[in-house]
Amino acid sequence: MCQRLFAESEAASLLTQFPTSEIEALRRPEVSHATLSSLRHPELVKSFLQSSPDWNTVYDWFTSEEFVADVLTTFRSQIKAKYPPIIRTLFSKWIMNPSRYYGEVQFSLRLTGSVLSPHTDNADKVLALIVYFPDVGETSTGGGTSFYLPRSKRSEFAVFNRYKRFGWLIPLGLRRLQSAKLPTVDSFNASQEVGEHLKFFDRHYRRAFDAPYQLGAAGGFIKNQYSWHDLRLDDVAPGMIRSSLLVNVFLRPSRARALVNRIFTRR
Repeated sequence: MCQRLFAESEAASLLTQFPTSEIEALRRPEVSHATLSSLRHPELVKSFLQSSPDWNTVYDWFTSEEFVADVLTTFRSQIKAKYPPIIRTLFSKWIMNPSRYYGEVQFSLRLTGSVLSPHTDNADKVLALIVYFPDVGETSTGGGTSFYLPRSKRSEFAVFNRYKRFGWLIPLGLRRLQSAKLPTVDSFNASQEVGEHLKFFDRHYRRAFDAPYQLGAAGGFIKNQYSWHDLRLDDVAPGMIRSSLLVNVFLRPSRARALVNRIFTRR
């Protein structure tokens, strides 16, 4: 899904208050991106929100029980479709129980040269929403998240098998519950360092669409085995700073899921 989430005037106001300096303080000079996360940096986020009432309002909504409940209601069929038919039939109420989910927010900066290699996202993630905050009037053709579809069933198998331990053992219907990702690095020369993996992926997957990199616009998805996406800032204008808000809805931690994920994650 892609749509404008904030009116341009509202987004422009939020942009002027974006925590750029706070994120830059977390970024090492040799690294092309950094994030300020409500999970990893709760005190820093709390301090920033105290200085920005507008962002505090946005944060409160995206991390609220009401937002999580709205996500579960709006995307009920897509969320249940992640599970095999017998599980979603027998355990429908359990799957859709709002208490099993929570929201997280990240403020993100990525610079020219940054590459986030193709991946399907964390296995425990349900919803991912990326809201873009380019400068007012910026017309860059890059910066939006790219989404992909397999060229064939054989292509899907080839990528999944290469980047998932024991991938050939996992039935197709269960792969949507797993996380898969290509190697990624945080340098300014990332496309050359992981170029072989990107070429392999591009032979097997085609770009379906790019989310519009526009002020206040958003791209998002429900995580499954088709939610392959990436970001390649290796061919954008020098000096680009990509500012975005990442909103995630996760399943709460489970020892059983953590064990399964460790078994099948390729190191």
